[in-house]
Amino acid sequence: MKKSLLILLLVFVSLLSSIYYLVSIVGAQGDEFSLGIYPPIIEINTEPPADIEAGINIQNLNDLPQNLKIILKSFSPSETGDGTLGYKGTIEGPDSLILQKIKVYDQENALDIFSLDPFESRELTLKINLDSDDPLGDYYFSVIFVSQETQGTDVSQSQISGGIGTNVILSVGQKGVAQGEIKEFSIPRILSSGPVPITLLLQNNSPHYVVPTGRITIRDMLGREAGQVSILPRYILANSARFMIDTDQASPSASLEEQISRLSKKHAVLIWPKKFLFGLYTAYAHVKLSENGPVFETKTSFVALPVYMLFAISFLAFVLIGIYLRVKRKI
Repeated sequence: MKKSLLILLLVFVSLLSSIYYLVSIVGAQGDEFSLGIYPPIIEINTEPPADIEAGINIQNLNDLPQNLKIILKSFSPSETGDGTLGYKGTIEGPDSLILQKIKVYDQENALDIFSLDPFESRELTLKINLDSDDPLGDYYFSVIFVSQETQGTDVSQSQISGGIGTNVILSVGQKGVAQGEIKEFSIPRILSSGPVPITLLLQNNSPHYVVPTGRITIRDMLGREAGQVSILPRYILANSARFMIDTDQASPSASLEEQISRLSKKHAVLIWPKKFLFGLYTAYAHVKLSENGPVFETKTSFVALPVYMLFAISFLAFVLIGIYLRVKRKI
């Protein structure tokens, strides 16, 4: 018996040592490349001709030097509306020569490759030179700093395996009237309790990006306002759709993240946090697609019946049916 316990103890210690060794290796590999970048998004609205400058701060957060290469990649939103981005090899847009007009500078020196010492912070400048006859339109691209030691870089949003980047939204020329629609506005028809998940999918049919604002107002069966949810302004790129979220999710708590995960597995939703609900509710969406409009309004309804109320109604219905059948037999 003692021998068996000793063997089990040795196996357990050996297993812990192996896990610790593997974690140490992963941690060491992950620590070899650690960069910080600000800002994560650069938004530029301009009219040609223009000489545009935007600052980029990049910092080596590690005690090892980093050799970095700068690459530019065009991105576009996925068709799912979840805000994820797909990347392409070159910058796309109305001007096929736009890539030649974009450079990253360290003071007066244009950069393609540079090095950062341990814990060094560097202020770089993104410069874009536009001529008066350049075509108007939107360009969406990322300025990506990739480790030269990294091969087969996997690009995903602003965080890259072996690199990091900042997304640039460049809009050239005056924006026309925004066009779009509320593609989907829905709430589960029957709920037993809150929080309430609200699906709001907005479609941007404009040739330029928009940043919608608005609110969802919920009224009870007596027409009284029961609550209100503010829509978080989010970029919707040209000719794309995106699911919206509420302002409380801008800095979500762990509990709110769990609620969102539980309430919607497929896409982002707005959350009305009220927990106790009873009766018929109507939600009104008021959305302003851009600063200059247009404004869209729609509504949807749902019924809230607490679980204990459902049991009570079911029990009462069962009793009434039983009484009815007895009376019917006597007659």
